[in-house]
Amino acid sequence: MLITCNKGISIKAYFDDDIITLDDSLEWSIWLKNIRDVADNTRRTFMKSMERFWMWSLYNPVAFDEKFPSYQARYREALRDGFKIFTRIKDEEFGDELEVEICSCSPLQKITINKELAGINSYFYFTEEHDLLYDHRFVNHLYEKQRSAKSFLSGIQIKKSGLALEAFGQKIKYLPPYKIPKNNQTEKWFPMELFDTLLEVSKPRERLIFLLCGACSARIGQALNLTLYDIDYENQEVWLLDSKSDNIDIYGNKRRVWLKDDYGIDMFQENHQHNTSDLQFKYPIPFSNGPLFWINEDKYKTLFFETLQAYQKSDTYTPEMIRHPRHPFLFTTKSGKRVHARETLSRFKSSMRKTVKKMNYAKDISDLGLHSLRHMFGHAMAEIYARVGDDSLISITKDAMGHANMDSTMIYFNISSDTKRATIRRLTKDIHSKSMINV
Repeated sequence: MLITCNKGISIKAYFDDDIITLDDSLEWSIWLKNIRDVADNTRRTFMKSMERFWMWSLYNPVAFDEKFPSYQARYREALRDGFKIFTRIKDEEFGDELEVEICSCSPLQKITINKELAGINSYFYFTEEHDLLYDHRFVNHLYEKQRSAKSFLSGIQIKKSGLALEAFGQKIKYLPPYKIPKNNQTEKWFPMELFDTLLEVSKPRERLIFLLCGACSARIGQALNLTLYDIDYENQEVWLLDSKSDNIDIYGNKRRVWLKDDYGIDMFQENHQHNTSDLQFKYPIPFSNGPLFWINEDKYKTLFFETLQAYQKSDTYTPEMIRHPRHPFLFTTKSGKRVHARETLSRFKSSMRKTVKKMNYAKDISDLGLHSLRHMFGHAMAEIYARVGDDSLISITKDAMGHANMDSTMIYFNISSDTKRATIRRLTKDIHSKSMINV
């Protein structure tokens, strides 16, 4: 179990009628937060992975002369198959022995297992960085030492003395991750020619989200952070602000402080319903912290505000005053809870299938996700640039997409061969026409 205190998080377990603590788990949690600067949700995920591995190790002894990568490989197979760990406890009242499940794991996919191993390896990387050396002679006798030392890590606490460095100076070797086949999808952006139909077949709530992601280049976590008070109806503008930031909204309030004071929402509270991993904002958009940019503003911005009215009249929208607990975020379920990325992705896939069928689209785009709408924005800006040749479009795209680095923006300006050919034909035709006039 993960125990949270003022300093950080420690990992504890009930073992042999005693509460034991994973060595250096508290220090590891502090290191992840302050040194590695990982998000709170990532830190908890890493620590849950290590907790699961630790619990499994307490009941699975190391074979004679088994190296750490081999031991991890055994654990990896257990994750693929799924496992349950039981222990027996004695009923003091009746004298019977009871079998109690203390840990379980459903079968995991390879990509999820890679993430599990990343969390585990992070812990051992931390122990190495803090002058601890993993001695394989000790891991061979791990099971016996668990009973006496009450700790899986009793075998790694040899300090790096000169003798130890000379004898065991090799760097710890970890199990390499599974090789995950790359997505064969050639195009990473949602086809612009299908965007209008996607919006047409979608319900108002999803249409608004797809407009933010596709017509404004918002990431899904950013779009889901839109509040009722980030919309300027008079000037027809929309802002997206990081809920954990002190950015100023259109009413002059610091976002984080406003959420705390008006709604009692502490955005830095772990395991909070508004602080889940899919609702993280991460980066400003646009980079200049202004209202959102739009492609085809007259069309899509107008559609956004029209759809907004339809959504607020629909049965899927819950007015702020009847939400419990009360919150200001725009996208809600019928019960008033916030919409999450997984649910939105499911709706996107459904709308995409309807779009492909309606348009009789030949290419396979089934692997595209919500982020493909953001890529569509970047690709559309690059296509416009190819036609008009205005260099300012590159810096505008950088700002609109919230890129801190121009290299991220330039990925989109690798113009497609079809666009290059069309541009050459157009320019050649213009030059030819001018030459005929001069004659």
